Amino acid sequence: MLQKIKFLLTIYGLSLSFFLPQLTWAKSFEEDIKETGILKIGIRQDSPLFGLGNSYEGYCQDFGQELTKIIGQKWNKKIKLELIKSTTQNRWDLVKNKIAHFECGPNTINLQREKESNIKFSQPFFVTATQVFTKPQVQEEALIKGTIGVIKNTTNEEDIKKVYSPEQINNSFLNRRQGIEAVQQGKIEGFASDGILLMGTTLALQLNPNSYNILTPLKDDRPFCAAYGMILPDGEDNAAWRKTVNELIAKTGKGEVIWDQWFLPFFPYLAKVLQGCQSPVNK
Repeated sequence: MLQKIKFLLTIYGLSLSFFLPQLTWAKSFEEDIKETGILKIGIRQDSPLFGLGNSYEGYCQDFGQELTKIIGQKWNKKIKLELIKSTTQNRWDLVKNKIAHFECGPNTINLQREKESNIKFSQPFFVTATQVFTKPQVQEEALIKGTIGVIKNTTNEEDIKKVYSPEQINNSFLNRRQGIEAVQQGKIEGFASDGILLMGTTLALQLNPNSYNILTPLKDDRPFCAAYGMILPDGEDNAAWRKTVNELIAKTGKGEVIWDQWFLPFFPYLAKVLQGCQSPVNK
């Protein structure tokens, strides 16, 4: 999977350092897993393709199952997988407070977040951009005065604040389904989230592609680009654990098979997003 992203980044003149913070290596989480025989992973239940519903269906559960096999074989020990519900609000604390050994989901890699939450991000495993779900006839011009919904305390909220006025923004929504339904009911003009998550939610809701539009807000003629990373523990003692997770993301053929199973149909979307991200950021 990472090879595909590297390929696209190369085409559009970007490097992984554009998204990826510097990593340091370590290990105490590994010791906990060895002692308990349990790998605990935080996964969302509201993110189609990544983790959905009580069964946590998506890429992240499959990734966790494969990681369980890998470390079990490495240590010659049976490892049990335990899934823990994560949300936009608790995902950082799950790892920082040692409730989960890592969190897998649509987490935007952000250096400031690493410092504030005392966590580290993994290698990037997906690229997307902040986009806005609207009714089919709505164009960007109509959003200038309309109400834009968004989930509070997300990167999407930070992004749209740079484009739309504060009085336009409604951050009372708890999930994407609520936001999309509010657009359909005419309560708001648009709902902002990561494009891949909007598309995944429309698939889960079985919406007709002709019944909606997805627009891309721009700042200095450039979309708000984001790369996803898993949330890993900070500290030198956890370096070995971060390395183990990153190797499954970036270096194993099985990791790519799992990625392809969930995201290969969206490869053209990845290419389009990265093409839009090729412009240098104007500061």
